[in-house]
Amino acid sequence: MAEKEFPELQNQQIAQKPMLKKVLCNYLPVSNLEFSTKWYAEMFSLQVRKREPDGAILILGDGQWLFLLETMEKKPANFLTAQWDGAEYEMFSLTFEVENIVELHKKLRDNSVNLEPLVDHDGCGLQFKFKDPDGNKFNVWQDPASA
Repeated sequence: MAEKEFPELQNQQIAQKPMLKKVLCNYLPVSNLEFSTKWYAEMFSLQVRKREPDGAILILGDGQWLFLLETMEKKPANFLTAQWDGAEYEMFSLTFEVENIVELHKKLRDNSVNLEPLVDHDGCGLQFKFKDPDGNKFNVWQDPASA
């Protein structure tokens, strides 16, 4: 949003506390709810809080909810962009924070998950990308201060 388009909004945003507090839930498209629920629970040691024909809720380590919803067409949450890492980069929709990135990377590799190498981004910490069985792409990050 350019300043000259909405100068009154920009001034209000500076003076006001943000009205959006945090992301409470994330929704992921999956092609097979039962298979994906089991895969996420086992691969990441996540607790399944609720499982119904209407979807599954997985609980992350900080209590945040990750919803799995069966889609009518197989289409991952990824999108193409030229504003991240080159032309037509397949962008991930979420970055997960972890406490032991090396251990998780090894576990995913040992389970033949589609993943990229672990990369050290200096002050930004260790990261890697992976795809779930439906092709949803994610980034994984560990806070360098906790390494």
